[in-house]
Amino acid sequence: MDPSNPADKSSAGNPATPETPDDHPPEDVAPPRATGAGPGGSSDSSATKEERKPTVRLEAPGTGFRDTWKAMGPGIAAAMTGIGASHMMHAPTAGAEYGYALLWIIPFAYLLKYCAFEFAHRYTMVRGESVMEAYERIGARFGKWPLWYLGFQSLANTFGIAGRALGCGAMLWAAFPFMPLSWWATLVLFSAVAVLWAGKYKALETAVKICIIVFAVAVLLAFALQTPAPTEYLTQLAPALPPAGAMLLFSAMWGYFPTTVEVSPMQSNWAVDKKAGMVQVRELEAQGYRVKMDENYLRNHFKLFKRDMNISYIVALVTGIAFLVVGAVMLHPRGIVPESEQMGATIASMYTETFGAWIFPVIIAGGVAALWSTVFTYFDGQARVFEECCVRIRRAWDSPGTRRLIYRGFQVLWLVAGMAIIFGMPEPIFVVQLASLLALLFAPVIFFLNIKAIRDNFTTDFEKAFLPSKLMFAWAWLGVIALAGISVFALAMGEF
Repeated sequence: MDPSNPADKSSAGNPATPETPDDHPPEDVAPPRATGAGPGGSSDSSATKEERKPTVRLEAPGTGFRDTWKAMGPGIAAAMTGIGASHMMHAPTAGAEYGYALLWIIPFAYLLKYCAFEFAHRYTMVRGESVMEAYERIGARFGKWPLWYLGFQSLANTFGIAGRALGCGAMLWAAFPFMPLSWWATLVLFSAVAVLWAGKYKALETAVKICIIVFAVAVLLAFALQTPAPTEYLTQLAPALPPAGAMLLFSAMWGYFPTTVEVSPMQSNWAVDKKAGMVQVRELEAQGYRVKMDENYLRNHFKLFKRDMNISYIVALVTGIAFLVVGAVMLHPRGIVPESEQMGATIASMYTETFGAWIFPVIIAGGVAALWSTVFTYFDGQARVFEECCVRIRRAWDSPGTRRLIYRGFQVLWLVAGMAIIFGMPEPIFVVQLASLLALLFAPVIFFLNIKAIRDNFTTDFEKAFLPSKLMFAWAWLGVIALAGISVFALAMGEF
């Protein structure tokens, strides 16, 4: 699967057949050659069973620009879950209400959470399987508790999908106010599921990407044109206590920047579908091939994975800061805060005042594309996580038909529960902030599981060569402790 196209779904925890007819290997793999065959294809009686197995040689991928572009996917998909609610809802709100007071959270959140996503993706690249496999092993002696934990988190994330749909609905309402916000948000939910079930995301993918790119360019241009002297906001990058009344938004920003930590197992599942690194090796071995790898095979795949993640991470960081600064410059002096159904119109006004009314449809289209694609990605990614939790808790359910039923059943549950939240609390900003607080509370345990997955499962000499450095492990533990401390602080303050 191309992770930017979650509609191409396969069971992320199980080996998938290479994308070629019958049992032929992929195009970039040398054709399997049976050894020890005599004339006419008959086997030599002296050949051992091992010698008769077909052999596949995997060449190392290139690491140039085109190879990097082709390999990108899981990192972009993970970044796209953040360039939605966090960037378009939290950042402008923080800038509008508190100026630059909360700006420091964005770079620190990116720094502290980096290893959570890197470790989950690293695990899949080196082990050739979803990190969900490690979660199952971690909890094997204690009732598979990580799977129950992730399953419960998936259900609690209903507030997240409802909040994102409300945000997307608010952007649509700003352009087409003939239908109430709640109905627009409901339409967003149903359209995402309809495209997933129809498998037609490819038809929309190019248009969505173009809208998002144009939107991001407009945001960065507005930042360049409206940004004050760097000394005015760079001095706000030192950590500080949140202003009075900002506790919920403070917690929400930690929960959603750069994105929620539960995206890390989703990113791992998307990496399985990308068939990069050892994933392809394990799948070919499961089909009976003997695999010989070029000596740089995994190392080059690893370079490509790091580029995918780092480029996506940096772009998301810069745009997140730009959103907050533009909100502080354009909205804070006027005392205007994005809220209710006016959220979309308020955010659009930050750019129409810079470029003129002609930019309005560009901002609306880009905002809808960013938020809708986030809704779509979560509907797929979170349903996969829930599916994997279920079939690992009860192995009797691990069949294609049952997996499909769980996957779609979860999405139907999200539709119904999401609509209840949308019509019961039609406040986009508040619902997303509540969902973000929940994401913050779930984050430390998931982060811990990703560290333990690496520590416990990289046991062979081959795998140990790809262990993170001691410094990186220390960085990861710092992230877990910091997020746990912020969670305790948020609950202790309780100013919600």
